[in-house]
Amino acid sequence: MSIIGTNIKKIRMKQNISAKQLAKKCGISESALLDIEDGKKVPTTQLTNLITKGLGVTIDAIEPSYFSDYFDEKAEAKEAAPIHSTRVPNTKLADNKQSSPNTISDALSKAVKKIPVLSKVTAGKSVPFDGDIIDHKFEPVFQGKGNNVAGEEFIYYMVSDNSMQGARIMKSDLALVFLTDSIRDKDIILFTYKNNTYIRRYKAVSDTVVALIAENADYDTFAADKKEIRILGKVLRVEFKI
Repeated sequence: MSIIGTNIKKIRMKQNISAKQLAKKCGISESALLDIEDGKKVPTTQLTNLITKGLGVTIDAIEPSYFSDYFDEKAEAKEAAPIHSTRVPNTKLADNKQSSPNTISDALSKAVKKIPVLSKVTAGKSVPFDGDIIDHKFEPVFQGKGNNVAGEEFIYYMVSDNSMQGARIMKSDLALVFLTDSIRDKDIILFTYKNNTYIRRYKAVSDTVVALIAENADYDTFAADKKEIRILGKVLRVEFKI
């Protein structure tokens, strides 16, 4: 299942709404809705808005973003460990001296997140594949709220050309990519096609064909069968060196 489909089904079942009822609200067939929930189809932006309206939720409830996870003020606080009043021998000073390196390491691990940097994506390998990693970047964790986001859900990709110059994405920039196959029209995505890795703007042409749009006239915009491309994720932001 895709993230969008999984969340739609979860919210629908929680509200005790049948697929038939929700589909009727959205003006689509029940089978089309079930295909979306099963990850067989990715809804368009317009259809996603209709589904959120039918469920009475915001888009973030269906497709949470990387940044909403970081800044979610409703994150539940962890239960504090019980404090025991049993008195112990006065070895605190010696224990602190021995454990201080670990304490510093633990503190740093909670303050930053380690994200791999890739310069390529090897066909047939998982992402990130160790052989593709050239470096790591450390992202700050804000008030501990990044801890609920697994580090392996994100990669940095070193952009290989200027095909997306119109979107201000240039060669050697670092693109932060959220690894997902839940893509909507106009998303800028990272994908592989015929053993090559690309960044392009995504546009659904039909149920089976997509257009991968370059934003530089010197590079090709092309159409492909959905089954022939491997969608790796969508680009959230880009960093460049001055």
